[in-house]
This record gives sequence, C-alpha cells and structure tokens, in this order.
Amino acid sequence: MELKSLSWVEIKKDALVHNIKQFRKIIGDDVILAPAVKANAYGHGLIPASKIMIEAGADWLCVDSIHEAKALREANILAPIYIFGYVLTSDLEHVIDLDCKILVYNYETVDRLAELAEEKKKIIDVHVKVETGTNRQGLPIDDLVLLAKHIQTKPFLHIEGLSTHFANIEDVKNHEYTDKQIVLFDEAYEKLQDAGIDIVIRHCANAAATMLFPKTHYDMVRPGVSVYGIWPSDIVEDFAKEKNLNITLEPVFSWKTRIAQVKNLSSGSSVGYGCTFTAEQDMQIAVIPIGYYDGYDRNISGKGYVLVHDQKASVIGRVCMNMIVVDVTGIKNIKPEDEVVLLGSGKENSVPIKEFAQWVDRIVYELPTRITGWAIEEIPRIVV
Repeated sequence: MELKSLSWVEIKKDALVHNIKQFRKIIGDDVILAPAVKANAYGHGLIPASKIMIEAGADWLCVDSIHEAKALREANILAPIYIFGYVLTSDLEHVIDLDCKILVYNYETVDRLAELAEEKKKIIDVHVKVETGTNRQGLPIDDLVLLAKHIQTKPFLHIEGLSTHFANIEDVKNHEYTDKQIVLFDEAYEKLQDAGIDIVIRHCANAAATMLFPKTHYDMVRPGVSVYGIWPSDIVEDFAKEKNLNITLEPVFSWKTRIAQVKNLSSGSSVGYGCTFTAEQDMQIAVIPIGYYDGYDRNISGKGYVLVHDQKASVIGRVCMNMIVVDVTGIKNIKPEDEVVLLGSGKENSVPIKEFAQWVDRIVYELPTRITGWAIEEIPRIVV
C-alpha cells in the first residue's frame, strides 16, 4: 500500500548541476571534486542528489558512515566513496566489500582492516588525518608519522591520502588561524615524504576554503553545504563579493506541504497551546499538518511565515508537534490540500533559508538536515 506524505522536499536538478559546475570551474580539471553527501546529502536526499552530482561532473562522494556508503552502492552508484566518519571495527569488512576509501587514525582500525584486506586479498586505500587545530579526528604530526609507518607494514593497505579540516574559516575575516593550519598540514606532508611515505592525494578544503582560497585545493576538495546552493555564512558570501570571485550559488531545496483545513476566526479568539495568539479582528486561518517533529522548529512560533498561493502567510500561535496555524486573511480562493511552501522557492517569492535560520537561531547547515519526517527506519529506537 502506497501512502502519500503530508510534506515533501523538492530538489532542483538544474540548480544542483549549476552548483557542481561552479565548483568545477573554481578548481579546474586536475583537482578531484568530492562533494560531501553525508547526513542524507545535507537533507537533500542521499541517492538522488548523489546521482545528479556524478552526472554533473563530481569525481568522488564523501560520506560520514558505512551506512551511507552501503546505500550508495545499493543504488548502483559506482563512483569512489570516501568515508571520513568513524566505522566500527565490526563493520570494517563492509568497507572492503563496498570498495570504499576510509579515513584512519587509530591502530585498532588499521590492524583489523589489514587483517580483513589480507583475508580477501584486496588492497584498500586509506587516508590519514593530521590534527592541525580542530581537535576532533586525527593525530599530531609525529604520532601521525608513526601510524603511517605502521600502515606501511600492512601489505594490503595503501596510504593514498592525507587530510585535515579547518576550524575557523567560515566565521571570521581574519584567517590567521587557517593559515596556521595550512602550515601544519604542509609540514605533515613533508614529514611523511621524508619518512618515505608517498602521499598521492592531499585534501583539506571545505566549501568556504574551496571558494575563497585556491592554495587549499591541493589534489582534492570536499565542498559540502554550498554545492546545495547555501552560503556557509554571511561572512563567506561577503568575502567572495569583496574579492570579485563571481560565484553564483543556486538554492536546490524546497520543503512543501498542503493545507489540512481552512476556517474563519472571530475577533477575540485564541490559537494554539498557551493561547499565545489572540485575534484582534475577524480573520481566516489555515491549519498546516507539520510541526516540530517534522523539523519545523518550535522557535518559529509567532515570527515565521509560509507561502500560500505564493503569498506570505504568518505563523500564529505555537508550533505544535505535528501542526501549525497560519494567517491567510486576504489570500483568495484557498481550499484544503492547496500547496504550501515552508522553506525555499515558490513561483515568484520564497522563504529564504537565511531568514529561516534567523527565526530559529540556528546555522543554515542544520535546517535541511533536521527535516526528518518518518525517521523510524533512519534512526533505530531501542527499548532498554
């Protein structure tokens, strides 16, 4: 039995293709373009977004988990997959079976992966990560060299890449900290070379670095949020304009739903929990069947808007778990199941992600990834 969803996300193929081509233009043909499709392609749909990116000219795909890699392979996506998140020791066999490249930074992962690769007689490409200032995954330079030497003793492991990640490139105009990270990254590469460890692929650039600093391109870039048409921050967007980089990003994402009910509200009547909104005059309202469970943040209560018939309709009262109410007074010919734009583009108008982020006091990265809907199969619920 096929059931229709109360809300859905539309992905603009042309916009996604445009953005991928923008990044290809920025880096040229000799640098590997490996967009990040983790977190369900930043909420844009892992499989459809990945297929469009590969068709548009992306070379690799970057994922966070083995589960994402498995889903890509099951969808017959054959492009190289780089896993830069943690993989449990018990799941390392799947890295080999799915023909993935993997980030490593501890001996337990290396030793178990080496055992499995030798059993299967298959060479696996691994990337090592140097800690340069983000202090998440990775090792200090000297420890990294020791790990790399250890990997060299494993005949079925091949050290293909060296990576790091920038900590403060999106939120400031002074990039002194970024420059220090680049110096450490270069030092790590030189020390690996001196130790007789040849690195084929160096990579550290996220979207902001890729767009702003060509010196960070090295052999591969890993842009994330901006391939989906979203600027990482106002600072990055302003900086790009100041440098006359002529970069255009086209938003890809639109979240939509339908009206469940249209009703008249008398002056003096209240709406929703806590009676936080009281009508000062007679008005018309529409009930919309989505709420904070679906990712429509409760902080939008009383300050956001949606588009109905391409016109703004303010959110009134509190955002509920599965429902919101909007003011449609003055919007003509409204009826149940008319389309509603919650986030993204309508015909002429839009609900911009930047403005949406301000309503909820979140970063733009969070918004599309929080639109979950029926997440039962995505994140298991375990009764203990």
